[in-house]
Amino acid sequence: MSRLHLILPLLLLLNGTAEAHLLKLFAYVEGASVHGSAYFAGGTNAAGLAITISDRNNQQLVSLKTDSQGGFSYTPATPGEYHIRADTGEGHRAEWLIRADEFSQAFPAGAATAGGGQEAVKPVNTLPALPAPQLAALIERAVARQIGPLREALQRSEDRARLSDILGGVGFIFGLAGIALWWRGRQRERKNNATDPH
Repeated sequence: MSRLHLILPLLLLLNGTAEAHLLKLFAYVEGASVHGSAYFAGGTNAAGLAITISDRNNQQLVSLKTDSQGGFSYTPATPGEYHIRADTGEGHRAEWLIRADEFSQAFPAGAATAGGGQEAVKPVNTLPALPAPQLAALIERAVARQIGPLREALQRSEDRARLSDILGGVGFIFGLAGIALWWRGRQRERKNNATDPH
């Protein structure tokens, strides 16, 4: 029995961090802005969480806090590669990478990329006429506005613990307990055979 007491804590330590506290981060580009949210596996929003956004050279550009729903938003001066990091301060961290090609044509041609050293060009927000490239940019922004939240919902649903996962975990625990009991019975049988002079 004392060996079982030693094995069980060891198995619990090997399990690692609890999935219920696993921090997740999701971000997407809509037009010229980066939107995202932080949440824990299982869907709980991470409100008031520290978010840092850095450029491709790992220079921190801004530090944000998530809102009550775990969301955040940032509009960079230029399109580029951005590293987004969420940190609870308790050891839970998550990262997301926004690539430069995720930005739509909301940035005019010739706009500097992040860290490029050129003067930033403000994104086009209103258009007096609708030539084909600008119309394409408007359509892309509208689609991103609709698709971004859907991608986030899909990501969250994939992170939730499913009933089959829970039942599989319980089955695994019962399997380990069965092996431990079998092993214990085998030890007793050997001990009894050793003390029985037949």
